[in-house]
Amino acid sequence: MARDRLSEYLEAVGAQIRWKRARRPLLRELSDHIADQAAAFEAEGQSPGEALAVAVAEMGEPEAVGRELDRLHRPRSCWQLALTVAVLLGVGLALQLLACRVTGDSASDYYFRRQAVGLVLAVGVLVCLWFFDYTLLLRRKRMPIAAMAALCILPPLFAIFCTHVDYYLTPYQFVSAFLYPYLLLPIPFAALIATMRGSGPSRVFFCGLAASLLSVIPLWFFSPPACLVSGASMLIVLLSAILLGWFRGKRRRNFLAALGAFSVTLALHLPLYLHSALRRLAVFFHADTMPNGIVYQRIRAGELPSSFVGTSYDLLLLEVSQALGRWVFWAAAAGIVLLAALLLRRIFRLRSRTGKLTALAALCPLLFQAVIYWLYNLGWWPLGVLSLPFLSYGVTFLLVDAALAGVLLSVFRMDALVRDAVAASARPVSLPEALNIPLGRGSLHIEYRKKA
Repeated sequence: MARDRLSEYLEAVGAQIRWKRARRPLLRELSDHIADQAAAFEAEGQSPGEALAVAVAEMGEPEAVGRELDRLHRPRSCWQLALTVAVLLGVGLALQLLACRVTGDSASDYYFRRQAVGLVLAVGVLVCLWFFDYTLLLRRKRMPIAAMAALCILPPLFAIFCTHVDYYLTPYQFVSAFLYPYLLLPIPFAALIATMRGSGPSRVFFCGLAASLLSVIPLWFFSPPACLVSGASMLIVLLSAILLGWFRGKRRRNFLAALGAFSVTLALHLPLYLHSALRRLAVFFHADTMPNGIVYQRIRAGELPSSFVGTSYDLLLLEVSQALGRWVFWAAAAGIVLLAALLLRRIFRLRSRTGKLTALAALCPLLFQAVIYWLYNLGWWPLGVLSLPFLSYGVTFLLVDAALAGVLLSVFRMDALVRDAVAASARPVSLPEALNIPLGRGSLHIEYRKKA
């Protein structure tokens, strides 16, 4: 009889919860709470049926409880971010249309139509991930590793396939199709960290070593920006997890373990690229005296070099500033800083630390791309550039950036339901000084003393 009453109570509460995705976990938590209360009443001497009935009655009216749960657990769709992304996509397409109208050749018309198709695909990716349950990556420990392996293996297989069918990839196509997907690595990396809650400095070192080794893969193919963006994003996620108390042990030791892992990897790889890096830096810092420094000189002066005319996908801000004025750079900088500040504020207000780490993993690649692009268009970045999120030309760019924004929106939407897993502590449980156990009308008193 009491079980039937419990089922009716849970059914009445569930009828008030409108978000179907939230209904099952919330009713499970409520049922567990009632079971705990019933066990407490049963320990006081009540029969199981009476204890369960009293526990259900103490919860209150089911309609009121359901309405309160419905109010606290609703999908929090961040429409402001979605609208901002939509505006940026529209502005990017308008810029491509403007370039098509200015040049008026068939090639520009083809690239505009290609960009329009890419925009439609990017919107589809963004919407699908927006309403996707990102916690699927967290439910199985092997899922993050499988996702990271797929992101590392599939791009090389694509390049091998193109070579096999004698399809020549231009340097631009190679970077976009082969290296740009590596910017998604921080998201499964954040999920991997989430599965290691409560671990010690050794696991921190392992996470740092894995992140640094994965981030240097683009460096093997002479793409320092992809290496920097991916590696810096994963490092920030790892350091944020340490700061949030995700790992066991002293924070100082965990910070040293994370930074030490990255330092070891960089020390092993930097000598391979030191000569070319020094040559680039020499041209960058001595642009007025080096033969190839004329490009940096002209960009810093606000002029588009002749070699970039018609193919200036990486100098969009410079091209627009030539037509409208230098204020374009400072407006872009203000927009980047404002949007980053608002999103970081929203991330810090998330309830779940797992959600915070995943949101940071999605935001950092977008933010770093924008900052590097801005510096490159000012002539103050020597290591190449990727894209200006949602504005630059390129289908792969749009798809990857839309995926990052979609994951960010999914985290904001699912925040009311995400629960951080309880970590199993490796520390021994300390015994209390005394323990009282109720026995009938009296109690059993046990005192713990150290052995002499």
